[in-house]
Amino acid sequence: MITENQQWTMTIWGVRGSVPMAAAEYMEYGGNTSCMSLNCGSELVVFDAGTGIIPLGEALAGQGGPKRLHILFSHLHLDHITGLVGFRPLHDPEAEIHLYGEAKAGVSFRGWLDRIFSPPYWPLGLKDFKAALHIHEIGPGERFSLAEGLTAKTLRSNHPNGSLIYRLEGGGRRVAYALDCELLDDMAGSLAAFIQGCGLLVWDANFIRADIKKGWGHSTWEQGAQLAENAGVKTVLMTHFSNDYADSFLRTQERLAAERSPSIRFAREGMEVTV
Repeated sequence: MITENQQWTMTIWGVRGSVPMAAAEYMEYGGNTSCMSLNCGSELVVFDAGTGIIPLGEALAGQGGPKRLHILFSHLHLDHITGLVGFRPLHDPEAEIHLYGEAKAGVSFRGWLDRIFSPPYWPLGLKDFKAALHIHEIGPGERFSLAEGLTAKTLRSNHPNGSLIYRLEGGGRRVAYALDCELLDDMAGSLAAFIQGCGLLVWDANFIRADIKKGWGHSTWEQGAQLAENAGVKTVLMTHFSNDYADSFLRTQERLAAERSPSIRFAREGMEVTV
């Protein structure tokens, strides 16, 4: 049960978009693809399962838990799902893992997972994991409960093949996770209303303004900063960095962002942000 006096902590496990980067010049911010975990006190919520979920799994295994967790998938592009095959808790018979995602093109969410995690793409399927798996099919514009006192809302994002934006609420705290989102058409207005008053916004800072590519479904840190100001968000966390941006480049962007507002932070793997 989520109560008023519980502090929430967001831990960053993967900060890259599209593909992981293993070169030395990417290690300050990190080279794993998208994954973050939100410790809500009595519940652990994981956003996406890029390669960053692998070190999360190692950390959980080393700590002996928690045994119950929720994984919210924004969408099924490879940079948001491939780490799931190396997630150690899936092999723990005492673990209870809830997976939340969207049906696509007439195929259920479970159906897509069965297609992806099966030969010839991977030797193991969902049926081979020892953990108790619970598959939840969700869609845009929904509100659902993760646990007593903890609810999630969804919003459709502007991204090729579709993606979901999440807002978690509980114990007087609110967090929004908005990756893979391009602010086309009326997206900025609807998103500002959706994240209004959140303590933390996780934002898609894949590009800088000079590099943005229309139709690719991504945004900039400048857009995220303006969006947070419009919505009264306390802290905005920039992530999902392009694999073209090495550490030296991101340091420069981080300095520029800090000059604009002290509420802007750039994600680094291993960083913790309290809500």
